Amino acid sequence: MNSSGVIFLLENSTDYLFLLDQAFRRAEVNNPLRVARYGNEAILYLKGVGIYADREHYPLPELILIDLAIPDGSGLAVLGWLRRQPELSRVPVIILVQAVQENRMVQDAFDRGANAYYMKREDIEGLVRMIKSLDTILSYEDDDLLREETSSENLPSAI
Repeated sequence: MNSSGVIFLLENSTDYLFLLDQAFRRAEVNNPLRVARYGNEAILYLKGVGIYADREHYPLPELILIDLAIPDGSGLAVLGWLRRQPELSRVPVIILVQAVQENRMVQDAFDRGANAYYMKREDIEGLVRMIKSLDTILSYEDDDLLREETSSENLPSAI
């Protein structure tokens, strides 16, 4: 994973954010983390509104993690919104789900453009394994981009 790329989290649980922060450290993933606790805050950041217009301090993310169980229920709405934004359409989005959430919610997230999902884990070692696996998703996305760029370069030009 590019260690300078921002990882954006839509998560409102302070306890879970603490666990995630510790797991990122243990996994030796040193990317800057940016957090929004509610859907409207996430959209303001991603749109670059207000203080978030300063992309030097609030850059667009390389990866987005969205908790589908945030209390305001905006996780799916944010996912749908960001997939309609051209500058964010290629950013991988991973949804975090509770073990008890319905399959329908996960399917709705995939229908709206999620790339993968992870079960929210409370054990630090499980979180560390989850975070280390993020490289696989980012590598896959990078390979897809490279294939698209390469294939378009190799197309014959019109005569």
